[in-house]
Amino acid sequence: MRINDIEYIEVEVLDVRSSSHATEAFSLILTDKFRDDRYVPIIIGLNEARAILGERHGRLPQRPLTHTLFADLLTDYISDYNIEFVSIDEYNEGIYYASIVIQSPNGSYFNVDARPSDAVAIALHARVPIFFKKVLFEEQMHITQKTSGRQEVADYMDLYTSSKTQASESGTGWGAMTVAELKEILQNAVDEENYELAAKIQEEIDKRKA
Repeated sequence: MRINDIEYIEVEVLDVRSSSHATEAFSLILTDKFRDDRYVPIIIGLNEARAILGERHGRLPQRPLTHTLFADLLTDYISDYNIEFVSIDEYNEGIYYASIVIQSPNGSYFNVDARPSDAVAIALHARVPIFFKKVLFEEQMHITQKTSGRQEVADYMDLYTSSKTQASESGTGWGAMTVAELKEILQNAVDEENYELAAKIQEEIDKRKA
């Protein structure tokens, strides 16, 4: 696809994985839709990882998150404006830059600057394509031979959407987390008014202190 005479390729979310770069950082894995051995990882935060995984698994909290609020406001309440697609356009000093492309009532298009993580979450919610500037994708891409299919990091979603309190065999459950990390998750649960989950996390913290 060409956008303003620049060639783009369509990509899709392959996975969201915990990152070795920093605590509470994740890698958003975007793969070429038509060649899924080619992918680009983008470092994102905990809340953004949660939003993207929530969209993929259909397990979002009852209260709207920022990306759902934006997408629903635009598509459901503002007449004749449509999210057409999102695109990842530039990379500078370690930061990716993305756009949300919106069609106005008169048929013209305009771009809204966005972080890639927000743009991808909005694209998943609005069910619109994700495009990646081809030359940039090829500069940043990795190539892999996948032998075990697509591996999801569902354990991190479980921290927010279920009462799971046991460490998983892979070591990514609550038992593998520090008290500081649990407190951060506790605050997020309170912020989202998920008090049942907050109580269970507090119980886990209290066990560590006993």
